[in-house]
Amino acid sequence: MKNKNYKILILADLKKKTDTILKNTAGLAKMIGGEISLLHVKQPLVVVKQDNQLSAVRSINDTYTTSKKHIKQLVKPIEEDFGLKIDTTFKVGNVKEEINRQIQEMRPDVIILGQRKSIPIKFLGDGITKHVMSTFDGLVMIASHEQVISNNKELSLGVVNGKKDFGNMDLMEKLIAQSSQPLKSFKIANREDQGVQDEEGPKMVEYVFEPQDNAINNMATYLSRTNVDLLYVDLEDASKANINVKNVIGKFNVPFLLAGKRSTKFANTLN
Repeated sequence: MKNKNYKILILADLKKKTDTILKNTAGLAKMIGGEISLLHVKQPLVVVKQDNQLSAVRSINDTYTTSKKHIKQLVKPIEEDFGLKIDTTFKVGNVKEEINRQIQEMRPDVIILGQRKSIPIKFLGDGITKHVMSTFDGLVMIASHEQVISNNKELSLGVVNGKKDFGNMDLMEKLIAQSSQPLKSFKIANREDQGVQDEEGPKMVEYVFEPQDNAINNMATYLSRTNVDLLYVDLEDASKANINVKNVIGKFNVPFLLAGKRSTKFANTLN
């Protein structure tokens, strides 16, 4: 297993539960040896509400001052509790363009996004989640607003419709090494379609749910019962099982790691 410092980028909107997102990110960073950066972007129209140029400049300067102070207040206790340094960046500009620029400069291994809570249709929010999932080829973590990854105990790792081969993913190897065994696999499949389990790879216990209307709800119940801390979802596996990732994230109250090629076919699971 290679040793490297993984780069983790948080795309923060600084709304409620940002502290929980920071804690989830810090917990992940402690497990894999990660360096954390946070980016917050405001649209110019949100900042500048006057036509007067002098007033506009003053508004931008005031926004920089207040936003940086707010970010520092959010980050400081997390840095102290977890013993980590979190680099922060605040920008005024086009959100997607600034995100693209940060990704190009930083080249993160993992991007962290906040979960759109309660109503699945709001998962995409202002389109940032879909934009990231369509353009970024690394891992994307959707951080739960309720559950926090703890680095003080063995990780309970679950896999949705997963296979044992995680590919050439050193980061997943690190997480598996720190996970309680066996891993938990949650599948939607007909019982008669279940084949013989592959003996290679990490040990798994499988929970199989019949493909029916309440399958996702049943899966959510078992995620809670089995105390899963982090759920790994491969977009290709989800697509093959006709699992709409957007709806799953809207119902499951755990942090998600999303992986897989970002082809149009799999991006469509976010529609």
